[in-house]
Amino acid sequence: MTRVFNVEKLLKQIVNSVRDDLRESLDMNELQNLVRETLYEKKYLLVLDDVWNEDTMKWDDLKKLLMVGAFGSKILVTTRNEAVASIMGTIPAYCLKGLSSEDCLTVFLRKAFEQGQEVLYPNLVGIASDIVQNCEGNPLLLMTLGSSLHMETNEWEWHEVKNHEMWNSKQNDNILPALKVSYERLPSNLKVCLAYCSVFPKGCVIEIDKLIQLWVAEGLVSKSNESEDLEHIGIQYFQELLSRSFFQDVEEYRSVFTSLCKLHDLVHDLALSAAGVEFCTVNSHTQIISDEARHVAFSDYDLSAAELPASLLNNQTLRTISFSVDGVGPMSTMFIENCIARFVQLRVLDISHSCFDELPRSVGELKYLRYLDINSNGSIKELPDSINKLLSLQTLRLSHCAQLEGLPKDIGNLISLRHLHITTKQTCFPDKAIGCLSSLRSLYIHSCTNLVSLSEGLQYLTSLRTLAIIGCPRLTFFPSTMKHLTALENLLIVDCEELTLLEWQDIEGLRMIRSLVIGGLPELESKDVQRLGNLQMLVLAGLPQLVALPRWLEGASATLQYLRVERCPNFAALPKWLENLIALEKLEISKCGKLSSLPEGMSCLTNLKPFASDNHVKHVASSQPELIEPGSLYTPSKEKLKGSGKLMVPSDLEPREYMIKRKGSLDVTDKVTAM
Repeated sequence: MTRVFNVEKLLKQIVNSVRDDLRESLDMNELQNLVRETLYEKKYLLVLDDVWNEDTMKWDDLKKLLMVGAFGSKILVTTRNEAVASIMGTIPAYCLKGLSSEDCLTVFLRKAFEQGQEVLYPNLVGIASDIVQNCEGNPLLLMTLGSSLHMETNEWEWHEVKNHEMWNSKQNDNILPALKVSYERLPSNLKVCLAYCSVFPKGCVIEIDKLIQLWVAEGLVSKSNESEDLEHIGIQYFQELLSRSFFQDVEEYRSVFTSLCKLHDLVHDLALSAAGVEFCTVNSHTQIISDEARHVAFSDYDLSAAELPASLLNNQTLRTISFSVDGVGPMSTMFIENCIARFVQLRVLDISHSCFDELPRSVGELKYLRYLDINSNGSIKELPDSINKLLSLQTLRLSHCAQLEGLPKDIGNLISLRHLHITTKQTCFPDKAIGCLSSLRSLYIHSCTNLVSLSEGLQYLTSLRTLAIIGCPRLTFFPSTMKHLTALENLLIVDCEELTLLEWQDIEGLRMIRSLVIGGLPELESKDVQRLGNLQMLVLAGLPQLVALPRWLEGASATLQYLRVERCPNFAALPKWLENLIALEKLEISKCGKLSSLPEGMSCLTNLKPFASDNHVKHVASSQPELIEPGSLYTPSKEKLKGSGKLMVPSDLEPREYMIKRKGSLDVTDKVTAM
């Protein structure tokens, strides 16, 4: 949870966790009624993780809505604030202790070495034993420090961490100084990227693509030669920081192509400390803003007036202006105009989740602007033609702008545009508009409810890597020229109910496709395609006509890693050739009521990893040795399989007992029976 206890947002998350039909436009009364309806007389377990709210009234209001469940319902709250525990708790709080010395060393060595390699370096293990004594049982410190020494065999480097002067600091119970040890070991390019993350509010969920686009816009990502792609380098930066445990809670494909992550609160504190005076959060209590500030985030600030904070008026070099991800409500157009007039060197202007009627024409004067985000503005109806003067603009986000009539006719002038997200009322896009955006890497067409056809100009987007069309109920066909998108790697078509004709042979020509998501197409049937030899991810969802996996999928046997089938009521069987998908790591089957058996030979899928199933997942296969013996099947409880019919398990996955060793600080061996 975020630091701001937003009851409305929390209620939406509760409903979304158990049903798929939540409308975005619900008001608070409708949302409360839906929560009552969803939970009424049902036994539930609700987990509220990392709560910071100390407002008793807000908690009481939420609790009233949750009291309609059946007897035995539970609410589990985790918090690092004792006041929160006393407010929300009905029984004494359970206080977690730090890891034991033995477990500390285990966690540290897992990050510092590849599995089993530590035995080759007993001298380094001895130094590690001294280092972990300073970590006070904190897993975050252990992981970041261990990661910073990953496969480092120079003993001097280990002694440098062990003897670092930061250990002598008593700031914040020794935690932040210890994180700074890991931060100092980062390459300089990763240091500035991590520090920039302080622009996001503490505890918020971060869209990874957006983060990388911001890094690129701010000039934090550099390439060594012209053939390299800045976004791909940005992904490498993120993966490196992730491998060093600076990011957490990564959820891949949570919103299909959108992956999400978080910063631990302590890592956010580290980022703030590293950013120094260059970053500032402005709220109603802010008195002083350094003239050296480069990145400003507004939070809890009255934007309905025109005036800028007085302490910002002397700043001539501001690069970033952003607003709270939870929305800032009504915003004065004059406030935006004053920002534009005062801060002419802006690289990033993020005014998403706000409410204003028009974007000032003066926005065209921001000749250095590279990132403009107006997502989720329910009031704006048109964009000024002057936006076509933003020749440096790389990212333009206009999703969920339901009243936007259309794109400027000369949007093709944006020669640097790499990422475009749009929601408009248009029935079609002019051929000379989007088709002229030769630098475009990703195109998201979202909730264009009037859109009937796509532009033939799509064929000219030869640099396009990602094409996503979501929630366009009147779209009836794709242009045949789509086959010319030879650089396309990710294709998503979801909730386009009238789309009855999808030329699979055109998709067949897209040889570079790595991710394919098809969902919410009631009339679509499976047809043969032979040449998707690079496919790594396939999602098939909401396809009533689908009865089996398409045979062409076997052509991706050496590359397919992720396969998901959900909400396909007539999907009846998994094919025997499934065992040929030797690269498959994750398999999810959800809400497919006619599926009654698993094919023989599932034990051949040795790369399959365990998956935390939800209430709708029928089965998850796994052969990861450290959790379950090879060839076994991990299944959810019988309670989770209720209503899904009889599921026959093949002979090579016969029911038997397995001994599973729980990892971590619990020294317990449980006897678990697999179904």
